[in-house]
Amino acid sequence: MIPLTVILLTAALQTSSAAVGDGTRGQDPFDDVASIAELRTLEGQLRALAVQLRPTVVLIRIGGGRMSGGSTGTGVVITSDGLVATCGHVGGRAGVRVNVTLSDGTELRGRTLGQANIGTLDCGLIQLNTEGRDLPCAPLGTSTGLAAGDWLLAMGFTQGPPEEPRPSLVRVGRVLSNSRTEMLFDAPIDAGDSGGPSFNLRGEVVAINSRCGQSPWENAATPIDRLRERMWEFRDGIDEEMMTLNAPDVSDRGVRTNFARGGSNNGRMAVQRGLPFDEVAASARASMLNVMDGKAARVCATVIDADGHAVTKRSQLPVGWQGGVLQLESAAGERFSARVIGSDGPLDLAVLKIDNCTLTPITWTRGAHVEPGQVLLTPRLGQRSAALGFAAIESRASDRDWSASPFLGVQTAPATAQELEDLEVSSALKVEVVVAGSAAEVAGIQVGDVLLSLDGKSVGGRMGLRRVIADRSVGDHVALEVSRGTEVLHLEATLAKRVPSGGGNGGPSRGNTTTAISDISTGFGSVLAHDGIVWPEQCGGPIVNLDGQAVGLNIARFDRTATHALSADTVMDAVDKILFSAGTVETRPASAVSPAPR
Repeated sequence: MIPLTVILLTAALQTSSAAVGDGTRGQDPFDDVASIAELRTLEGQLRALAVQLRPTVVLIRIGGGRMSGGSTGTGVVITSDGLVATCGHVGGRAGVRVNVTLSDGTELRGRTLGQANIGTLDCGLIQLNTEGRDLPCAPLGTSTGLAAGDWLLAMGFTQGPPEEPRPSLVRVGRVLSNSRTEMLFDAPIDAGDSGGPSFNLRGEVVAINSRCGQSPWENAATPIDRLRERMWEFRDGIDEEMMTLNAPDVSDRGVRTNFARGGSNNGRMAVQRGLPFDEVAASARASMLNVMDGKAARVCATVIDADGHAVTKRSQLPVGWQGGVLQLESAAGERFSARVIGSDGPLDLAVLKIDNCTLTPITWTRGAHVEPGQVLLTPRLGQRSAALGFAAIESRASDRDWSASPFLGVQTAPATAQELEDLEVSSALKVEVVVAGSAAEVAGIQVGDVLLSLDGKSVGGRMGLRRVIADRSVGDHVALEVSRGTEVLHLEATLAKRVPSGGGNGGPSRGNTTTAISDISTGFGSVLAHDGIVWPEQCGGPIVNLDGQAVGLNIARFDRTATHALSADTVMDAVDKILFSAGTVETRPASAVSPAPR
C-alpha cells in the first residue's frame, strides 16, 4: 500500500492545466488594469483569496517556544498531513525541532526536513505532527509562465510573533521580473516574512519569499519550481549540500540581486500612474493641507469642520509649534495660518484652528469595515497621484514602544514621613538618580531634590509619576515644582525620548528597513494596517476606499511594509474630546459624519 504522505505529496506536485497561459501576458488576466471597475474586480478576488489562504500560512519558531528565544519565520502548509514549505535560512538543516503556530493559535511540533540556502536557492521543508487533524493546505503552482506585471499576494508574520495569536499579514504587489533562479516583486516583505508564500490569483504558491532590498518595492523570492525539483530529496531529509542529483549550481553562490532603479516599468509605480485614482480621492484631497516648515512640507493636516478646525499628527509638527503660529498650504497653493488648540498624546493627534479657512471639510465614514486585500488609497498633495495600498489585516494592535515614549529621566523613591511633614504635603518623591542627557538633567533637576508636583498635580508614588508622564507626548513642556533645601523651585522640562543605553542617535529602526519611519509609530491601540507607501511627512491625511469614503487617518509609517492609520471612529471620538476640552464645540456636527453602508 502506498503511504498517505506519498499520495498527498504526489497530488501537491501536480500542476493545474490552466497554470500557464490563458491568453494573457502571464498567469492572470489583470495585465493592464485601466479602470476603477477593473480594480474593484481585482479587489474582490484579492479579498476572497485572503480569506481562503490565510489559514494555510503558519508562524515557525526554531529553538524556542512562545515565550522563549530562538529564531522565527513563516511557512505555508502544502499537504493536509502537515508538510510545510519555507526558506532554507529559516529551517537551517535537516533534523531540527520546530514549534509552529497555526492561524487559529493552535501550536504543533515538528522537525525540519531537507533544506537549501545557497545564493538565490533558499527553500526547504518541515514536517509537522498534526496530532491526527487535517490541516488547511495551499496548492503548489508553477513559477513557469510568471511574467512582469502578474499580481501576487505575499503573506507572512512580519516583525515576528505577535503578542496575541492572529493570522498572517497580507501584502499585495506585482512581479517585477522572473527567471529560473529568482523572482523579484514589489509586495513589501520584512524580517519575519522569510519562508512565507507568494500566491498567484489562482491561490497557488508560486514562490517562497526570502529577502528584501532597501526600498519597500525591492523584494526577492525563490521560484516554486526550484523547490519542486528537490521535493522528494528534501522529504527524505537530504539537505542540498548532500545531494548528488540536482547538485548545487555554483553560479548561485554569492549572487547579487539587481533591482531596476526606481522600480520596474511593470511594477506598482506604473500602476499608480496609470489608474484614475485621483477621481476617487478628489473629495478627500480637497480637505488636505501641508503644514510647512519653511519651504518644506512637514506633515499633512485634514480639515474637519466649517469652523476651520483640522487634525494632524502631533509629533511631526515643526519645532516651536507650542504657543506659536503654524503656516499651512493647500493643494492650490493657498496659504493659511493656524495654531494648536489641543491634542491627544497617546494617539499623537493635534487639532489646529485655521484662520479664515476656505477648504471643504472632510466627511468621515463611521463604522467602515476593512478586510485584508481591500484597496485603500492615500490622497497626496503636489503632482503625485494617490498612493495605492491594500489592507493587511482587519485591525492590528499598536502597543506603545517604551523607547519612543515620553521620558523625564529620573529615578525616585517616596519621600519620608519627616520630609512630608517638613514640606507640609501629603505626597512627594525624592530624586535618587538623574539620567545623563535626559529632560530632567536639562531642566536642572538634581539628586536629592524632592518632586512636589508636575503641571500642578501632586505625584503620588512612582507609578503615579509614570502615569502622568505616559499621558504626555514627546516634545511636551511640563512644569515641575521642586523642593531643594529651603527653596521651592519652579522648573520646566521638555519631555524627550529615552536616551539609548548603547549609544547611537536614537532614531527609529525596525526590521530590515533603511527607509524613513515615523518617530512616534506605536502606542495607538487598534490601527488599520495597509501596504501603501506613505512617508512620515505624508501622515496626517485621510485614507479612502474605492467608494471614495474617508475611513481613516494615516498616523505613522511603521516599517518598510506598513503604514498604520487610525479608524474614522477613533479620530472622530478623539477630536470631539479635544474640542470639548478646548471649549470650542459641544458635539461633532452631524454634517461631518456619514455612516458606512450596511
